[in-house]
Amino acid sequence: MALTRYRLVLQTPGVARLLVTSLVARMPNGMSSLAILLLVTRHHGYAKAGLVTGLYVAAAGTSNVLLSRAADRVGPRRVLVPTGLGYAAGMLALALVPGEAYGWELAVAALTGLTSAPVVSVVRGLWPRILDGEQAQAVYGLEATAQELVFVVGPALVALVAGLGGAPLAVALTGGLALVGTLAFAASPALVVPRSAAVARQRRALRGTGLPLYVTIGVAVTIAFNMTDVAVIAFVSGRHASPASGVVLAVWSIGSLVGGLWFGSRAGRVDDPAVARSLLAMAIGVGVAAVAPGPVGLGVLLFLGGMTIAPGLARLYGRVGATAPESASTEAFGWVAVGLLAGSSIGAAAGGVSVDLVGARMTFLVASAAPAVVAVAVLLWLRGRDVPAPGSEPLPS
Repeated sequence: MALTRYRLVLQTPGVARLLVTSLVARMPNGMSSLAILLLVTRHHGYAKAGLVTGLYVAAAGTSNVLLSRAADRVGPRRVLVPTGLGYAAGMLALALVPGEAYGWELAVAALTGLTSAPVVSVVRGLWPRILDGEQAQAVYGLEATAQELVFVVGPALVALVAGLGGAPLAVALTGGLALVGTLAFAASPALVVPRSAAVARQRRALRGTGLPLYVTIGVAVTIAFNMTDVAVIAFVSGRHASPASGVVLAVWSIGSLVGGLWFGSRAGRVDDPAVARSLLAMAIGVGVAAVAPGPVGLGVLLFLGGMTIAPGLARLYGRVGATAPESASTEAFGWVAVGLLAGSSIGAAAGGVSVDLVGARMTFLVASAAPAVVAVAVLLWLRGRDVPAPGSEPLPS
């Protein structure tokens, strides 16, 4: 049933091209953290490597909402092409920085993050514009599922390239794939979006969409994910990151992909309580990794926990797409992306510190705390309101 639904969505003109090219452009999301950790831990510990990764992600989050807003105002292509070129140049420069020059690694990583193309915000903002409500809900599920290919292929590719040619080559390849995907995505005819005279008024309407709630959820879940990334690398590799950890991270993503296919085969409700319950499930999926007996057991537990990820993210994106004004949808997803990137930055830095202080195993438990607390708080708040969430609707069947 899931494959049938997804096949029907892909038959809509332009959808397959947008999805495939955007996935290639998003390859840094599955490659950059591991590639930078491998690069920096050649000469420094996890705390310093986590700080470089966190600064890179923080810079990307800082620029993302501004670039997303610019895409709504001047058109996506005028934003995507220069940022794609700048990002590729930045990753190449980072790969060429001498390993002993830690200050330069920090500076170049920050500058590179500032040039991250807002592909995710643009493509998610496009779906409500080119698809009807049911199709848009379905494509968010498809996208959350397909995106896991990035987190399956990305770490494995980094592990392979770093093992054969060294960490600098893996970092440079990350930028190269991003450039190819971004330029191909920007060439899609669907990116010619007519500007609306009501953009400013619609943007003000973002304040009443529940967007702060969704941004907060994004922060919490990516804190957990990025702390888990570091914990997995430390659990599998020991004191210095090794390419073998990429295999376990890929297994985690395969679990999410399977969960996404399961999610697409079922009817359910997309509302705020469902999003909060999914967040709690993701927290549990991370926390149970603390009892893993070894790398193989860790892979099994992460595979099972990963099955909660794509369904949870699909519900989150579906809520944002259903409540955001059409003419400001890119900016709405830009704010969500800022939350995701902020959580990634905090998680990467906190993961490195936590591993150094309490070890990899306890870091899994620490990582689960943020999404668990936010999920419980949201559920209690919603129960106190005791009113239906606006815009709730069943998933297409």
